[in-house]
Amino acid sequence: MSEYYTGNGIYEYLAGCREKENFYWTSGNMWLLVYGDKKHNPKVVTVASQRSFQYGRKLSKNEQQAMQTAQRIADAAEIPVNFIRFEPEKRIQEVEYWEDGMADIFRISSENLKERFESCGLTMNLCRVQKAINDRSSSPYHEWQRTHMGSSVVAADMDLIRLQRGWPTEILELKRSYIHLTNWTPYKEDYENFYLLSSLAKRSGLKFYIVYNRRIKDPYKDDISRLKLFAFDHSRTIPCRFLSYKTIEEFTAGKTDR
Repeated sequence: MSEYYTGNGIYEYLAGCREKENFYWTSGNMWLLVYGDKKHNPKVVTVASQRSFQYGRKLSKNEQQAMQTAQRIADAAEIPVNFIRFEPEKRIQEVEYWEDGMADIFRISSENLKERFESCGLTMNLCRVQKAINDRSSSPYHEWQRTHMGSSVVAADMDLIRLQRGWPTEILELKRSYIHLTNWTPYKEDYENFYLLSSLAKRSGLKFYIVYNRRIKDPYKDDISRLKLFAFDHSRTIPCRFLSYKTIEEFTAGKTDR
């Protein structure tokens, strides 16, 4: 499942630039997620980690870093945070789990995991959702999510977090396609996720932006030399507005809206 966001040009650039300490992202086998209800009220921030149970129940360094970021966002929003570890390439029957108040990571069943999400205020059902969280099944956990979280739950990935002295300041949604920058605008079918991310950002005292770059077909690559930026605020009558174009250097150097 390492194909998930592999080759993302923005991640690759950030990994090699001096401002990389001002950003946090997960890629490969870990996801930073928020779940909310149909009214886009965030209910829980989740770190989902694909890692074999044979390594023991302690958090790895990468898991610790993800949990620190998740905890800071969730605490600011005054909602719960939890951690889910699942094994690769296996249908989920049990997971290793932690939430606020637990002294350690415990192994729980799939049914118990549903109950833990219900205790956060989410309505679980058996209606399989039609829209995937990304454009393909990215892990056994995302398959479990689509099976057990129905139309009453909105789920969104947090692609990129801008930091200031280690503390989150912005949630950034990364989008890319073959459409030219001047012609692309956020798709309305993604607004459910955007409303949830915007609501989480506002409750946490953060900003939420959409960052678009063009993908080139021949030769295949992400063109990140110029980015198109949008501000998204769910509380506005027209929630999405074009903000600016920026070079990747300008984007990484300071706040998104400056």
